[in-house]
Amino acid sequence: MNKSTNQTWTLLQKHGIVQGKQPEHKAPDAPWYVKVLLAFSGWLAALFILGFIGTAFASVFRNSEVACIVGALMIVGAFVQLRLSVNEFVEHTGLATSMAGQVLLAFAIFDFSDHNKVMAWLLLVALQAVLVVLMRSFIHRVFSTIAASVALAMALYEMQIPDVIGGILLFAASWCWLNEFRYPQLMPQIRAIGYGLVLALVSHKALSLFGYRSFGHELLAKHAALSHPWLGEALIGVVTIYVAWRVLHRYGQPLKSRLSMTTLLATLLISLVSLNVQGITVGMVIIVFGFLGANRILFGLGIASLLFYISSYYYLLDTTLLAKSQSLLVTGLILLFVRWVMQYIIPTHNEA
Repeated sequence: MNKSTNQTWTLLQKHGIVQGKQPEHKAPDAPWYVKVLLAFSGWLAALFILGFIGTAFASVFRNSEVACIVGALMIVGAFVQLRLSVNEFVEHTGLATSMAGQVLLAFAIFDFSDHNKVMAWLLLVALQAVLVVLMRSFIHRVFSTIAASVALAMALYEMQIPDVIGGILLFAASWCWLNEFRYPQLMPQIRAIGYGLVLALVSHKALSLFGYRSFGHELLAKHAALSHPWLGEALIGVVTIYVAWRVLHRYGQPLKSRLSMTTLLATLLISLVSLNVQGITVGMVIIVFGFLGANRILFGLGIASLLFYISSYYYLLDTTLLAKSQSLLVTGLILLFVRWVMQYIIPTHNEA
């Protein structure tokens, strides 16, 4: 810490801008291209190590007990490695080692479950939840959250209620991003879980647009009422209205005020539209998350996903190009009219 920095801090204290002891100087982070190179090197080294282990101990993949022990040891080793990590190379090597151990544990879990797939997927959800808590790595927590979301989706698929996963993921993501600043000591963990849930939700909705459920339609025949996309979109709509209410409450808007009633009514209408145009509520809620926390990543991800969902609906719509063009024209005119009405309903205050 040089003399100029000390003088600057003293001058700021004199004018009452800062208080307390001068913070310690921290070395700046490495440039992004250095981080990418170290991450690539870590994964490459980990792949060579795992390839050697797989070649030398091929019997591991034939014995569930041995696979469970080796997988647990690899995860423990990755845990120790991540706690001692000082750069991206060590972090990504530990991440690759942990993921390989998780694959071995998953193999053992499915073998021990005696063909009870629901129990096996739920055990994997519990395993990933434990790793989210224990692993001291932002990237590992994101990966574990995504893996837990996929495992939960597969468990619900086996229980023949696959469409409710969208509402569950959106509600969990909403809790994370709406309470991001409420627990400062847990902010890195909450953000990692939030990013993982958002990525899992966006991927799930993208897959649902292309009819992934058709691969197991015979399993869903017994509970057809619980396997329609409208159920998932209805749950997402309920969560969307909840998010709108929480945002209004955060900014001190009474529930019976004109602004609150208009916002909730518009949210309800959008949720009803999303029953047909799937995904638009998900994209809009992610945009709201990004706007609330001034998070450019979420804001950009929400815009990109919203454009993707609307474009997918347009191209997958079974009608002529003329009818599609007419629909776009009518939709654009309605949106412009709504924007014009909002200028008179919602008061605006210009800042100096």
